[in-house]
Amino acid sequence: MDERIEALVASTVDHLGNPALSAPEIEAAVLALADGDAMLARRLIDMVPEGFGLVLVSHVESAATLQLPTEFSVQDAAGDWVDFPLTREPVFVAALLAAQRMFHTGPRLKFETVTNRSGLLHAVNNALNGGQSLDGATLGGPRFEGIPAAVYAAPADGT
Repeated sequence: MDERIEALVASTVDHLGNPALSAPEIEAAVLALADGDAMLARRLIDMVPEGFGLVLVSHVESAATLQLPTEFSVQDAAGDWVDFPLTREPVFVAALLAAQRMFHTGPRLKFETVTNRSGLLHAVNNALNGGQSLDGATLGGPRFEGIPAAVYAAPADGT
């Protein structure tokens, strides 16, 4: 695992996990962490909560047989959705590892605040709150608008 990505994810978790920060404040802080690289900042802001959400969903008792996603989708230059393995995104992998650690050791409020930003978690909550059973269901992977497929077409360089 790339130490730079791990450090960026840890710092992003600090910002995303701070309930006192507004969305614009988080965006500005993460953009600064990414040294002005807007695409890296977008990946951090979008991917980190999904890693946290996936960890929480994997521990939900009523979702014990739910098939978890293994891919995410982004759009290519033509606007078509393209799937990539979640493991193709180093930010997601680092977020998943950070979420696993934080789920077991805390701090709980920070974990919950980051996780509440997850679309995956919202989909599961909506299904459960709507009285649907997740028994044997499949959870689709996240779709990320604004992150072009070209980011993943070339070999990963850790950024």
